[in-house]
Amino acid sequence: MYGAETWTLHKVDQKYLESFEMWCWRRKDISWTDHMRNNDILHRNKAERNFLHTIKRRKANWIGHVLCRNCLLKHIT
Repeated sequence: MYGAETWTLHKVDQKYLESFEMWCWRRKDISWTDHMRNNDILHRNKAERNFLHTIKRRKANWIGHVLCRNCLLKHIT
């Protein structure tokens, strides 16, 4: 997630990120031959999908820093 603050996320990208997150959860302790639903895997690991939420939160924090920096530059000059 390095540099996720500057990523441009489209619907297709969000789908791929969610798929990647579920792939990571599946790799944790489930054999590739097991057929399990995503909700069952999340329940088994006591987890939630939060990858996109984390990226959006980081983007919001980054925007706050950028806007604050611009305000400080206006006051200094």
